[in-house]
Amino acid sequence: MSPAALAWLRFRRHKAGLAGAVFLLLLAAAAWSAPLIEAALGIDAESVDLFSRYAPPSAAHPLGADDLGRDLLARLLRGGQVSLSVGLAAAFIAALIGTSLGLLAGYRGGAFDTALMRLTDGVIALPLLPLLIVLAAVDPAKLGLDDGTDASLFRVIAIVALVGWTTVARLVRAAALAARAQDYVRAARALGAGSGRIALRH
Repeated sequence: MSPAALAWLRFRRHKAGLAGAVFLLLLAAAAWSAPLIEAALGIDAESVDLFSRYAPPSAAHPLGADDLGRDLLARLLRGGQVSLSVGLAAAFIAALIGTSLGLLAGYRGGAFDTALMRLTDGVIALPLLPLLIVLAAVDPAKLGLDDGTDASLFRVIAIVALVGWTTVARLVRAAALAARAQDYVRAARALGAGSGRIALRH
């Protein structure tokens, strides 16, 4: 049985984890289906109606309205889209950075490993919340960069990813150090396998 199949079998037996995964999938499906839901219910996330300020839940506004009369359900779904996009993209980039650095550190060892781990320790030691606030406050326009909505999202993704890779790097490094001492890795090296093949395949 492959590791992926074994992991799925264990996860499937975990009732709470499975229920949580189904719930998250439903939330994600609702968020990404926001345009369809808005069209079906006749609501709009950006439509301002001052006569509906702080309106309670009703047929017109299933979750009520905010201080500008905008529909809360529609805005919640749109916000979910942004949060999911930022979270998934940042997690992917952080995993990519952490896996690459952890694999290099664990496989190469020596001074290279020491330097990368000290870099990791330095990032971990940084106070996260103040750092995020400072980086988010940087004005891209003063740096000659675009300051549109997409640019703001990319900036948030970059900030989260650049401070979130450290845990992945440590875990991958530990796994690489353990695998490097195994007999099958030594056998692959003795058979002439290159460093890249050993690191990526084994």
